[in-house]
Amino acid sequence: MPITMSPQVLTASNDAYITQGITARLQTLSGAQASGALTISVIDFPVTLLDSPNASTTVTFSNVPSNFANTWFVEVSNRGANSVTFAGVTYDGGSTPTLQTTGKSVLEFFSRDGGTTVYAKVRFSIP
Repeated sequence: MPITMSPQVLTASNDAYITQGITARLQTLSGAQASGALTISVIDFPVTLLDSPNASTTVTFSNVPSNFANTWFVEVSNRGANSVTFAGVTYDGGSTPTLQTTGKSVLEFFSRDGGTTVYAKVRFSIP
């Protein structure tokens, strides 16, 4: 079945193969910009890098589209002894993960209700 700009209703006789690829705007925040109380707009920056925060950081999310399943990512790099927390998030396994101190931790977030409920897990952890 060719991909077209016109929607086509799939029936039992049609095979559908869907490959998800992500090309998204990247927001990079470093040092003082990556520290303190941060609000990340999911619709504007679905991928954010927090590089070398120089103080503890608390992240909240805004502009999570309603009526859609949304996935976004935050990479925390070289946080040192500074804590990075994400407000209002329920983690896979039930407990807050430990993020790398000198390496990278990439977290994946998911919401299907406009950000009222946000689930997260560490997708990659690189020392």
